Amino acid sequence: MATSRTLFIPWDRAQSGTFASEHSDADHSDKGSAHRKRKVTVICRDTPGKPLAKIGAGIGTRIHVVGHGAIGDPELGADHGTGAADVGIEELVDMMFEKGLKKYYLGTVACDVCYSAIGSPSYAKMLARELYKRGLKASCVLGYKGPLISTYHPASQQMLGGSKYTHRMVYEMDENDNRVAVHKSSKMQERFFGFN
Repeated sequence: MATSRTLFIPWDRAQSGTFASEHSDADHSDKGSAHRKRKVTVICRDTPGKPLAKIGAGIGTRIHVVGHGAIGDPELGADHGTGAADVGIEELVDMMFEKGLKKYYLGTVACDVCYSAIGSPSYAKMLARELYKRGLKASCVLGYKGPLISTYHPASQQMLGGSKYTHRMVYEMDENDNRVAVHKSSKMQERFFGFN
């Protein structure tokens, strides 16, 4: 059964670089080998109207915020070579509400951002607090504990020991920033709430 996902890219479509094309193209072209079939909707800063208002509010919905990140960095970096400016958390949340995010949204906001679950506080925790402060009380923010490969990458089948399906992956890093292992993204995620 297909599961819809919404990608929120906080730059204009022309500045989205490969963020939009990688996710929508990869997730559609690899449906035969992906464990979970995804229908991906891409929303950029210049997408007209209030498309986030149409995604529903149920606990099964998921909005993926996309950008480059670093440990504890409160800003998202644009895709390489686009020349787009970094986006801070307050600006990101402003955009999400401008695009129709409802305060009663119960689904997950996933940070498709490297190292988003690491730091004091982490990017995901900072985003959870800002969303909570703005009135989103019953939702959680999902972050990842390392560099994220956010598409269902064909190489994951080999890298994850001959997996039957493609997966999103997260690299486990040591204290010297060397890759020591690769895991399915679900094994390297952490949920954050804004009320604590």
